Amino acid sequence: MNNLTYQQLQQLLPNDEIHYNDSNSFPHVEYVLYENTVDDFNETIQILNTNNIKYTIETDELFLDSILIH
Repeated sequence: MNNLTYQQLQQLLPNDEIHYNDSNSFPHVEYVLYENTVDDFNETIQILNTNNIKYTIETDELFLDSILIH
């Protein structure tokens, strides 16, 4: 985990909708960003990389991407 609080992540990504991983559908994932609720997907990835935030990208059955923040 990144030990990142919701507020810290929101400061980095003020235009993105951040979701807690309450469903436990993704083990070891704290937050989820859905492609359709992110302002600019590429910019979000760049911000995460610049800040050394660990994440993976998953694609669902509808071919929508989700960014899973560990």
